Amino acid sequence: MSHSPNSPNYERVLAEHRALKDLLAKIDRALAEKTASIDAVSDLIAGLGDRLVRHFSMEEDGGYFAEALTRAPRLVSLANELMAQHPKMCTRARDLVLDVGQMKPKQDWWDATRERFDAFRDELLKHEQQEDVLIQEAYNRDIGETD
Repeated sequence: MSHSPNSPNYERVLAEHRALKDLLAKIDRALAEKTASIDAVSDLIAGLGDRLVRHFSMEEDGGYFAEALTRAPRLVSLANELMAQHPKMCTRARDLVLDVGQMKPKQDWWDATRERFDAFRDELLKHEQQEDVLIQEAYNRDIGETD
């Protein structure tokens, strides 16, 4: 039998994951369509870096992992690996902001920024997907075949 989490903390982090994915999609669209100004896109990317710092802090300090790991202590090692990625991801986001800010505004800016953003986005989405799997495993693991 599967258990579904009723925790406000769980729901809050899921909402934060959705908001983060929405921001990534907004940046992705801005880079693909090239209809926003370079300054506006740069601001979105800077906002992503700020949001990540808050997002990871909430996950680590807000009890998100702690609550899940209380339910599934077997996942502690995986959770520690994922949390160890947080500072690296924040550094990569900060580097992306700096790189984007130092490039000269021209056609190459769009292509170079798109390439850098795509690599960062893919890495971040993979990380978030791994966190989602961990949480789902903690909350929804079947007890047996006859559930």
